[in-house]
Amino acid sequence: MKHSLPFMLGLALAGQAVYAADGLLLRVKQNNDRGSSDYELVHAQTGQFTSTPKPVQPSASDLYVVGRDRQGRELFRSRVANPATLNAESFNPETGEIEHAQKVTLPQTVFEVRVPGYKTLDHVELVGGQNTELGDERAFAAAAAKPAKRFDRKLLDKLLNGGERMMAVRAQASSVLLHNTGPSNNRMDIVLIGDGYTSAEMGKWASDAQKVANGMLADPLFGANKAGMNIRRVDVVSAQSGVDEPDKGIYKNTALGVQIGCWGLDRLVCADDNLVYSNVGSVTAADGRDVIVVIANSTRYGGAGGSIATMTMHTSAIELALHEIGHTAFKLADEYDYGSCDTSREPTEANVTLQGTRNGGKWGSLIPSNVQVPTPTGAYANGTLGLFRGGRYCTSGMYRPTENSRMRTLGQPWHAVNERRAGVVFANYYKPGDGTTPVTVTGSVANKQWVNLPAAGAHTSNLGGNFKLQLTGPANTDFELALYKWNGSAWAVVASATGPTSSETINYAGTAGHYYFEVKSYSGAGNFSVTYTFPK
Repeated sequence: MKHSLPFMLGLALAGQAVYAADGLLLRVKQNNDRGSSDYELVHAQTGQFTSTPKPVQPSASDLYVVGRDRQGRELFRSRVANPATLNAESFNPETGEIEHAQKVTLPQTVFEVRVPGYKTLDHVELVGGQNTELGDERAFAAAAAKPAKRFDRKLLDKLLNGGERMMAVRAQASSVLLHNTGPSNNRMDIVLIGDGYTSAEMGKWASDAQKVANGMLADPLFGANKAGMNIRRVDVVSAQSGVDEPDKGIYKNTALGVQIGCWGLDRLVCADDNLVYSNVGSVTAADGRDVIVVIANSTRYGGAGGSIATMTMHTSAIELALHEIGHTAFKLADEYDYGSCDTSREPTEANVTLQGTRNGGKWGSLIPSNVQVPTPTGAYANGTLGLFRGGRYCTSGMYRPTENSRMRTLGQPWHAVNERRAGVVFANYYKPGDGTTPVTVTGSVANKQWVNLPAAGAHTSNLGGNFKLQLTGPANTDFELALYKWNGSAWAVVASATGPTSSETINYAGTAGHYYFEVKSYSGAGNFSVTYTFPK
């Protein structure tokens, strides 16, 4: 055996041998000031729902939510995108091109995370925060020694028992499914909620929400994956029609506190995250709000991304919303070259790279042999895969996959690399297998690095059976495959395939328990696929 595969702490149960029936939802308010953050646990609930999937492309500045027992042993670790910083964008509605982009530190944000509800959970810690780099296990261990915040079991129990009385707002909302394909635990649930619609305008709101839903389903990327999506309309009544426009001296009494032109940016639309989560949370399941889109009752052009996307009912706003959902749902980078450039490290997003050679980029193997690399603009039909200079706010040193896409200019197609990233998200999170049908997941791995799958967490097999895995990777690389099982106190390798190529197969007769698998690069980097069948 060439080496021992690393122990994965991210799914460790640390002595917890019995899974609780319920999950645990935590809603956290984040207050940000002068480069640091403080956190307040504002809501907790239990229920039968899935845990929060890990980010498809994690960032070094993400937050970790860590559960521990009384002895301080780790029960779970869930990684969530840090919502403190928003990349505020402004597009020209006539041309679709970027006009302005800047990083904005939000003074207050709210995020939700779903974790296992283990009976031995004693406290929850938040690890990371602003300006914290957690790119590897050593950095995480150092940060975990001084967690950013700790929530004790006493507080959790108080919130669980006090429930809605602890919420800032007792929402008076209702909801209707506009597109329904299956249960929330294996669908991307998109929630549309309006602000600035009075009781007399509920009919207008229903019509506006349907227009947005139809626009999403008409998009080729979302249309191709519509079987893995639900779209829900949440109805909440505002006291006044319209939303705040401070730059025009307009202020309204609305349910979600939406502002157009917030932070002095003409086309930036913001909402009160706590009000949004309180209203949406009152009428949706904990795992039934993967993507939330707030729609302002205004025809002024604007919107925003982040953990909650926003838009108006301007005629071009659906295009803007699709771009923002590209960030929120698929973790795609902007492909334009305006803003704060950082070439100090390889970006985590799938659609940008520092590697300017055919063999080094994330999509290099897909570039046609007759396409010049780096790729000049104007030489090939738009959509041709190459390595085009400029992207992720850099004019040079960064490369994007096509000359122009929706992540660069509104109204453009997504193109192959962005569509592939969306396909990974749907395959990993929103179309799980039933234990009898093979599931294929795709991803990429850097040299000497590894990826843990299934992406949403450990697989639980109640009866055991035959675990089948087939790994396929690029030529001239050496990838390895390992199957891990929880033995009651640690994760242990129960089967592995470590041949000299990137094609590996595992057939393992396993007993009931908790499993995950790992793809690791022994040498080389690139894209891979794993087709697996795990017994339920």
